[in-house]
Amino acid sequence: MKVSDISEIFSSPLRIVIVSSLLSKDMLFSELKEYTEATDGNLSVHLKKLNAWGVIESKKVRIKDKILTSYKLTEFGKAEFENYVLLLESILRK
Repeated sequence: MKVSDISEIFSSPLRIVIVSSLLSKDMLFSELKEYTEATDGNLSVHLKKLNAWGVIESKKVRIKDKILTSYKLTEFGKAEFENYVLLLESILRK
C-alpha cells in the first residue's frame, strides 16, 4: 500500500478531524465548529462532501425550541476510517 491509495475522504485535515470526532458521539454543527475551529463556510463545505460520499448523516433536531443540525458517522464512514488507519499503519511499517 502506498500514500496514493489514501481516499479523497481523508485528503483534507479538516475532514480527518470531523470523522475522528464523530467516532465517539454524534455532534451538532456548533459543537463541530468549536471542536474543529473551522469557519461556518469551510465546515459546511466539508460536511456536505462527507454527507454526499455517505460517510456521515445529518438530521434536524429540536433543542429548546431551536432547530439544529446533528451529524453522525455512518457504518460506511467507520469502515473507511478504519481502512485509512490501517493504510497509514502499513505505510509506517515499510
